Amino acid sequence: MKIDSLIWSVKNGWKINRDEIVNKSDATIIFIFGTAKAMQENLFFQDVRERYPNALLVGGSSAGTIYGDEILDDEVTFSALYFEKSSVKLAIEHILDIEDSFNIGKNLVSKLVSEDLKHIVVLTDSINLNGSVLVDGLNSVSNCKVPISGGMLGEENQSFFNAYVLADAPAVNSIAIAIGFYGNIDTFYGSDSGWDDFGTERVITKSTGNIVYEIDGEPALDLYKKYLGDLAKELPASGLRFPLNIWNPNDIEKPVIRTLMGIDEKERSLIFVSDVPENFKAKLMKTNIDGLIDGSEKAINQTGFIPNNKSAYCLAVSCIGRRLILDQLTEEELVVIDEYIGGEVELSGFYSYGEIAPFSKELKTCRFHNQTMTVTVITEK
Repeated sequence: MKIDSLIWSVKNGWKINRDEIVNKSDATIIFIFGTAKAMQENLFFQDVRERYPNALLVGGSSAGTIYGDEILDDEVTFSALYFEKSSVKLAIEHILDIEDSFNIGKNLVSKLVSEDLKHIVVLTDSINLNGSVLVDGLNSVSNCKVPISGGMLGEENQSFFNAYVLADAPAVNSIAIAIGFYGNIDTFYGSDSGWDDFGTERVITKSTGNIVYEIDGEPALDLYKKYLGDLAKELPASGLRFPLNIWNPNDIEKPVIRTLMGIDEKERSLIFVSDVPENFKAKLMKTNIDGLIDGSEKAINQTGFIPNNKSAYCLAVSCIGRRLILDQLTEEELVVIDEYIGGEVELSGFYSYGEIAPFSKELKTCRFHNQTMTVTVITEK
């Protein structure tokens, strides 16, 4: 496995930081991440296509682009991988209606299934797509035998209105892609949050999809305002600091975190990034800067990856909510990952609107997460 690493910006043009692929036409796949503005303007695409004529170009827009232990808000990053003994395949689905979320997940995996399929990375627009239902569709075909990781692409102004996906063509809205990795591939994956439960265990007593109307029989918004105190005036933004930990009491799998994205004063309801089903148990969560950084360290430790002076690629997907809380210290959660994986591993990725990952090597069931750092290390055996 060989890697090229490049950065591009309107102001400075191209900068090459790593140059291992001798014959550029041999490059297998390039992960590309940058701002929604850069993806929309598409000033780099022709150059990278000419430089790497046979590579599969994938990626999209971010709410902060991860590159090593830095966050880049103006540049576009390019991680070009050459697999000597492995191959990749791209599946694409168009997003037309949120009711299609399950079938989109199902169809993506169906297009990639093969005996030598080792891992799937999913990248998707967040508009008109239900993340948890998408993941149900992914699992319906993978049968939890093939690990799946990735996330929902974002936008630099932290809105939920535009995200762009690059699928071997100039980036566009309203598509979801899955990249299958085949052959002599090893992957290592981990996901952790660094958040802690607090308060009373509660029950979601009335909800529809991602809208929660009642918790313990009382208006959900009233509960949040009670706990937030003075911060209630800043809802929904302040709700990012108090996500909800939810779990099915009849399910042995671990809880998942749901991030608040909006409120409805008239309905006294809370609007989350993804589904919060009725009768699920729930607890409010809180954290601090040290907790989030510890969560990132746990995520990379959970992968089981042992640096061995060989080239590898690490895709990092972290929730936008984590960046808002960490603020000027956000890069600290990247430093712990970069220091662990070492200099031979190329690290890039994005701040997201939702992360996709199994809980562990043992629990390969893919889940939709919020507020986590999710990492996937890809290397050849």
